[in-house]
Amino acid sequence: MASDPRGWYAVANETKGWLVRLALIAAACVAGPTCAQQTIVNVPSVDQTAKGHFFYLHESQVRDWGGNSFWQTTNFFTYGVTDRLEVAMTVYNVGTPAAINSAVGLGWKTAQPVLRERLPSLELTVGAGQMVQISYTGQGTGVWSYGQAAFRVPVLRTRLMGGISSGPRQVFGVRSTHAIASFEQPLDGVAVRFGRLAPIVSNMAIVGEWWSGRHELADFVIGANYHTKPLVVVVGYKLSNKPGSRTDGVILEIGRKF
Repeated sequence: MASDPRGWYAVANETKGWLVRLALIAAACVAGPTCAQQTIVNVPSVDQTAKGHFFYLHESQVRDWGGNSFWQTTNFFTYGVTDRLEVAMTVYNVGTPAAINSAVGLGWKTAQPVLRERLPSLELTVGAGQMVQISYTGQGTGVWSYGQAAFRVPVLRTRLMGGISSGPRQVFGVRSTHAIASFEQPLDGVAVRFGRLAPIVSNMAIVGEWWSGRHELADFVIGANYHTKPLVVVVGYKLSNKPGSRTDGVILEIGRKF
């Protein structure tokens, strides 16, 4: 992402309505039904949108230090065709300054349980997805494909996921084949230690994700999610794999199931 020489205040002035929009989405979530989680942060999750339901999630990435100020957004929309198959549209990298890898993606994702009767505590799941990426900036079209497998660690209940992803320049900046990985550590087992905050902590998890390589999404993200019936909120911080890239920043996501 290019540096904006005018600084953060100009960026904020151009996008002053975004906090209001996020607040409206949050208010709608409070009144809505159970949310799902289709990504950890940006890495695909093995969770699925339930049959007959829609899911919407807004993501903002923000930075204002080190000579590089930006605000970039990605918006995810999914629909559950069955409980194991969803179709999706994702609008990538819209914000300021303008990003070369801005695109809209149309595709699908599936996740299938494995050996649930024999090994129920492991929650073994395999998943796959594919998305056609159409550039907003004259970069043409490309296809992103990925496959993954996840399981839950007994006792600790940490969910670990690993997989491989191959994507086009329309989103990744360059054609790239790379590893993806994530973890999710629920905090309900230690929530009682937080006293009055226990009801909130019991619906939280520490999460992390990693994209290998040197492409535009190549980073490690650490954060936390709050995941309960009305909403999904994720707050995190990303660290780029590319030294000196100046694209580290804060991530905020909020989503709702319809």
